[in-house]
Amino acid sequence: WQLSIDGLPQEFPALASLDARPNNLPAQLSRLIGRDADVDEMKELVAKRRLVTLLGSGGVGKTRLALQVGADLIDRYPNGVWFAALAPIRDPELVPSVVAQTLGMAQAQDRRVDEALLTWLQRKHLLLILDNCEHLVETVARLADGIVRSCPDVSILATARQALGIDGEMEHRLPSLSIPESDPTMQVGAAMQFGAIALFVERAKAAATR
Repeated sequence: WQLSIDGLPQEFPALASLDARPNNLPAQLSRLIGRDADVDEMKELVAKRRLVTLLGSGGVGKTRLALQVGADLIDRYPNGVWFAALAPIRDPELVPSVVAQTLGMAQAQDRRVDEALLTWLQRKHLLLILDNCEHLVETVARLADGIVRSCPDVSILATARQALGIDGEMEHRLPSLSIPESDPTMQVGAAMQFGAIALFVERAKAAATR
């Protein structure tokens, strides 16, 4: 469900309750700036396709955008939205175990983790966010392919610097935030329409209040 509060500025969307579904999404302490169109497009893609990979260079904001999309779509998934942070993982063999732990799945002692994970997910309707996959592409691609083929109600949103390269994958490249051309006559209001300027101002305000 969503909570709307009278008096909120119009630029703030309705607040989605993360208590409505199970999830492990980390709380975001600042609003997402300059990405409204990207959020809307990603939500449409995730709603239509089982596997969407959000591509972009390091630091462009893929993780933050994926978290926002997951929070906005949480009501669509009875078994929740789950965020698996893969950046710290160096051993590809650990990927299935990390995903299983993220989902709260008890690991069977007599089966391989990846096999048990696919069986467990066959009964689930959820969104799995696999974040920062680029250094584990082959392993993540193999796991994602298995999930897409055998778990009909599980959707995957991956973030990476390169595509996973498997059947059914929809790629979306995230551009850098927009910046204006050099114009000494530009007014503040016009400059704030550009995502990079708005983000800079927001961070400067936050730094000034510390």
